[in-house]
Amino acid sequence: MSAENNTKRKVMHFIFLQIAILQEISRVATRYTKMMFFYQRNRMINLFKENEQPKKERPKVFAAVAHITSVEESNNPEKAAAKIERLRHTIDGLLTSLAHCDLSITIQTLPNRHVTAYLPEYQIKCIDIQESPECDPMFVGFRLQEEFVERVEEFDWFLFIEDDIVLYDAFILEKLEKFNLQSGYENAILYPHRFEMYQGTKRYIDLTIDDHLSWNQLSSVEIETVKFAECSNPHSGFYCLSRKQMKEWIKSGRLFKNQVVNVGPLESAATFCIMECFSIYKPHPSNLNYFEVRHYDSKYSKLYPEPESKYTLSAVNNSSNIPIVKDS
Repeated sequence: MSAENNTKRKVMHFIFLQIAILQEISRVATRYTKMMFFYQRNRMINLFKENEQPKKERPKVFAAVAHITSVEESNNPEKAAAKIERLRHTIDGLLTSLAHCDLSITIQTLPNRHVTAYLPEYQIKCIDIQESPECDPMFVGFRLQEEFVERVEEFDWFLFIEDDIVLYDAFILEKLEKFNLQSGYENAILYPHRFEMYQGTKRYIDLTIDDHLSWNQLSSVEIETVKFAECSNPHSGFYCLSRKQMKEWIKSGRLFKNQVVNVGPLESAATFCIMECFSIYKPHPSNLNYFEVRHYDSKYSKLYPEPESKYTLSAVNNSSNIPIVKDS
């Protein structure tokens, strides 16, 4: 009986040895096959490469930057260092996000009230500086609108941006076009949310500074799972209108131009004067980051530092102020 058990044990060991050998051969063969497929990857791509597609017509975008500094800052780059950095980032944001477009950038300013001379050489070459000596410094945003009106037939899109706002979105035109076509409202336009980054925390400042912020549930819309709504503080320091929308605005008579209709002249020019013709939407709180711009500053975060606001986001848990000390 012992000899029989020993024979069975040897047979079983032999069988499992064969299985183990086959498994190892299979594992090595699989690895070898994967490596061979990997090495053939570029050949396969070239074999089935897509034919050259006709180049899509590049959208023509007219971006106008409202920019004013003090005379002292204009004449002293050291005192204007912060303003120079902000404007540089604003222009870089436009050049990056709209690199696939035919882009024209105008800096709307006043004589001896700007820091464009201190910008990098590549930026100076791609901007048009327009000084309007007859314009009140606080009303530059309104003067900028006249440029849009005068050049309405030359461009497809008209983008207004303040000199401390940075755009990080190469799909901005696609998002705007989709909203314009599918919102269901002829007079609806889409604004981005404006945020600041302060001590690693992202604050949607136009939503945190308003103690009585509210959203219009009745007129909210949803487009391909993304929600949009009107809110009581639509300001962003930024807007982008299509040629069709610009013509609608012109047709309305623009009765609010050069008028302080809410808050102040800067906010009126950037947002509230447009509301005579359009209803302004922003991404709903359920998808705040769908369309956003950065306010390249932290002043509102310091003035309104509510860490518990639902419009204040952080990628890390800041619930405890106790520092974590790692053992050395």
